[in-house]
Amino acid sequence: MESAKSPQMVALADELQGGGWRRPRRGIRALAIGSGLVAAGVVFVMFNKFGVIKGGTPKPEPQLIGTIDLRLGNPVAVAERGEAKARLDIEAGLAQLLVYGPVPAKADAARAARLKQRYGLVIVHKGQTPTPLLQAYADGYNRVMHAELERRHGREVADRLLREQGVELAAQEKKDAP
Repeated sequence: MESAKSPQMVALADELQGGGWRRPRRGIRALAIGSGLVAAGVVFVMFNKFGVIKGGTPKPEPQLIGTIDLRLGNPVAVAERGEAKARLDIEAGLAQLLVYGPVPAKADAARAARLKQRYGLVIVHKGQTPTPLLQAYADGYNRVMHAELERRHGREVADRLLREQGVELAAQEKKDAP
């Protein structure tokens, strides 16, 4: 005895109603369709981003431009960075001098406290032997700080403070010379 319904109709009814030994697979099918659409969208976006799909007017190819920063080992540029840092420190209210050499003895701690109290000046000792670039940075930094100390306390006081700390401003002396 055959059913009056065609086999396709029975299969369709089983799918829709979940009858018989078949289970409904709507969730899996919806997930598969959604994943396929997302994957197709991702592929389309990637093709568009990498220029596989070219539409409209052609864009010129981007040029690879390389630069070499020659300022890295340049003492003049390093001195300019020291000057810029000194200006930032002055704006922040710091007044300090960079000095290379060994850290002074404890007896100088009282002297450093007096300098801080009287002039607002902090001496920063760098306990290493300076390289030409480090010395250029310190010279630029100290040159701007010297000008600030001179503005605040007068030229004699600023020169005396630098002499006491053993700071030499060779570039400043060249600018002052006629």
